[in-house]
Amino acid sequence: MLLYQVARGANVRRLIIYMAEKGIDIPRHEVDVAAGEHKSPAFLAMNPAGRVPVLQTDDGRFISESAAIMEYLEELHPDPPMIGTTPGERAHVRAVERIANDLIVRCNLWFLHSHPRFAGRGEQNPVVAEAARLWADELLVALDRHAAAHAFLAADRPTIADCSLFALVQNCRQLFGIAIGEDLAGINGWYARFRERPSAAF
Repeated sequence: MLLYQVARGANVRRLIIYMAEKGIDIPRHEVDVAAGEHKSPAFLAMNPAGRVPVLQTDDGRFISESAAIMEYLEELHPDPPMIGTTPGERAHVRAVERIANDLIVRCNLWFLHSHPRFAGRGEQNPVVAEAARLWADELLVALDRHAAAHAFLAADRPTIADCSLFALVQNCRQLFGIAIGEDLAGINGWYARFRERPSAAF
């Protein structure tokens, strides 16, 4: 297998955390976004969306989207279980993970239209930024309730939901200087606990 990645992006970061929790080691290729490698014909043949991550499997398939890759790897490496062991557990974990994924999308929109780091990528619209921030806050409150109910985000053990939310919060706090969820006790406590895990290290 080979994982095509940009290691610091939240979508790749959650996959890296997941693999560390599972003890899965896959060779990686760092995609040169600055040089436009993700828009090259060779890369677009692997993923027409031109985005990372992309997993090349042993049988020559190309799987894009971090959630799909995690589910594929979960099928190959079921222990320790990180999506759940019963239909009910799996449904709950997937539901919480989708909220975390939606939060990533909303934060990306917020930062794209407000953060100086993205000022050169197009016209920034403060109205869009504020709307995205408010939408993000709604999801943070929902996730705070989940975080307060368990040792981890969706269960009493790590799941894919933890990987998705932690990747976002860690990137926001350490790379962008935006302390999202800092005023929410559930998320802050959860973040402090998960940050101590070896998988959380940059």
